[in-house]
Amino acid sequence: MDMQNHSSKQELTPRQKEVLALVRKGLTNNEICRALHISANTVKVHLAKIFKIMDVTNRTEAASVDFENLGNQADSPLENRILVVKKDLSFNPEMDRLAFTVVENLHRFRLFHICHAKEDSADESFTYRLIFEGSQGAVPTFYLSLFHRGSDEILWTLSKQLDENSDIDFIATQITIQMQHPLMFSAAQAFTNGPKREPRWWYACSFANVKMDCRCRESFDFCERELTSLLESGSGNIYTAFVLCKLYYTAITESWIDSRVYFPKIQQLACSAMRDNPYLCHSQFMMAIFNILAGNKKDAILYLLQIVDANPQNVLARRILSQIYLLTGEESKALELIDESERYSPELINDPNQITSRAFVYLLLKDYEKCEQFALQSLYIRPECPMPRLFLMACYMIKGDFKAVKELRQKLFEYHPNFKASEVMDLLKGVEHEKGKYLVDMLEKVLA
Repeated sequence: MDMQNHSSKQELTPRQKEVLALVRKGLTNNEICRALHISANTVKVHLAKIFKIMDVTNRTEAASVDFENLGNQADSPLENRILVVKKDLSFNPEMDRLAFTVVENLHRFRLFHICHAKEDSADESFTYRLIFEGSQGAVPTFYLSLFHRGSDEILWTLSKQLDENSDIDFIATQITIQMQHPLMFSAAQAFTNGPKREPRWWYACSFANVKMDCRCRESFDFCERELTSLLESGSGNIYTAFVLCKLYYTAITESWIDSRVYFPKIQQLACSAMRDNPYLCHSQFMMAIFNILAGNKKDAILYLLQIVDANPQNVLARRILSQIYLLTGEESKALELIDESERYSPELINDPNQITSRAFVYLLLKDYEKCEQFALQSLYIRPECPMPRLFLMACYMIKGDFKAVKELRQKLFEYHPNFKASEVMDLLKGVEHEKGKYLVDMLEKVLA
């Protein structure tokens, strides 16, 4: 369907608009039932009528169409729009389904307003342009190209050979995870070059995400000011609140800030989000972070499982969930999540956060040789990070290399003069008893 050439239209009823709004928020039929207190069959009837009125065939297309303002080119500066151009792929059903599934996966992040067209456009109102193409031949090949705004310069491209045995869902998940990096890094770079770009919330949040993923401590104050300003001015959204919450969580785990000062801020953000948008993944993620810091690890697991179930491409949720599994004594589940993430995205093998997670796994499994290996690898990339240094100190303590422990301790306080063991212990609240005792004893010994 060409969503830019829809002319006359029948109006949606107030109830149909409510259902459509919840579809756009990513709710399942069962969740819509609970939210509106109606039956599953009633939801299906409403959706069928909505699809017919909007001239779409599924909920992904329905969520993409700005039906109320169709034909109106004055788009909100808050919209983060992606133009999807799918060239004729009807000659290959696998390619057609792959393109559809990638777009459906992007919807799951609740970050993009996706518009479909038959032809490419240099319209600057689109933050990104995503073009799907395919070639026939002995080995049919699927092509994807990503562009930023009206630029002709390719931001990211990918080609994939497909046949009838290709696992389309797995490939689509791989593509979606890989695409997150160029989407976010390009926005962060654009924000550095010109912070007034619209939608400002997307560029500022991408900048903050990149800086926090790289553990850039010097950027913390700037990112906090930018995100807080967006929320206070009404130019932010629930994703802005989530990124601010993630910013505080990262700073607490890295011992940059006092958890006693910032925990109430996380609590306020999480409770406000759940009050206004309880079914959104960003709200659930903030509640997971709040529960982790509050010591309610099992409640945090429930929220994170909901997020991963709704969006398997959410690498951050997978990583934090694996860490919480470790703390609650479920090492096999943690390793399974880490391995699965690396299977979807092999480049994660060299990601320092992923490496640190593996070091933590092997510390808890008391495989100190492997823990030392991964902790050293993580510190080589980010020597300022306290957690892999603490893991390494624990390994050397077990080996009886007290000189190395002393040197590592001195280096830890050089990077973090205000480091307090109590803040790390706060993160262990709610941990399975034996695991918690083991970690606390280990921490006290290496810092003694």
